[in-house]
Amino acid sequence: MKVSITHMVPVPVEQAVSAYRDMEFYTARQKNAGAITVDVLETEDLPDGKFRFKVRVTEPSRVPSFLRKSDVDTYVDDSVLDPEARTLTWKITPSVAADLFRMSGQVDFEAQGDSTRVTYNVTMEVKIPLLGRKAEKHGLAKTEEACEQQSAFLEKWINEQSPS
Repeated sequence: MKVSITHMVPVPVEQAVSAYRDMEFYTARQKNAGAITVDVLETEDLPDGKFRFKVRVTEPSRVPSFLRKSDVDTYVDDSVLDPEARTLTWKITPSVAADLFRMSGQVDFEAQGDSTRVTYNVTMEVKIPLLGRKAEKHGLAKTEEACEQQSAFLEKWINEQSPS
């Protein structure tokens, strides 16, 4: 299943893209969303101006109770930020059942005057017979909430970082 969620954030696009390159922002954003631990595994400046980072996150489980075996989820987020294209692509690999669960997407940043249109394009696939579609619907509903929270945090972060 796929979903596209758009939010307007009243901050300039350059600041929005720059925030997503800041690992302090990433860690604070994940903690704001409820992460228990956020461990940066690697960061890399790519020759074409892109920035790649890989992070392990542990958070309270978002998996429906009828499917989960633990109250926490741990996953690796492998992301590439392209400041020139104003995109962030990402792929989530869970530590358990990685062969049954796929989640990836792209965040697009588009200038709208002094604001930024942030579009989250998310693809989720759960390969569990009879239960996969229900789990995907549940997961995408949670994703919509997370995107709204992420947009609000982006605005708050930039406003707190900007000199008065």
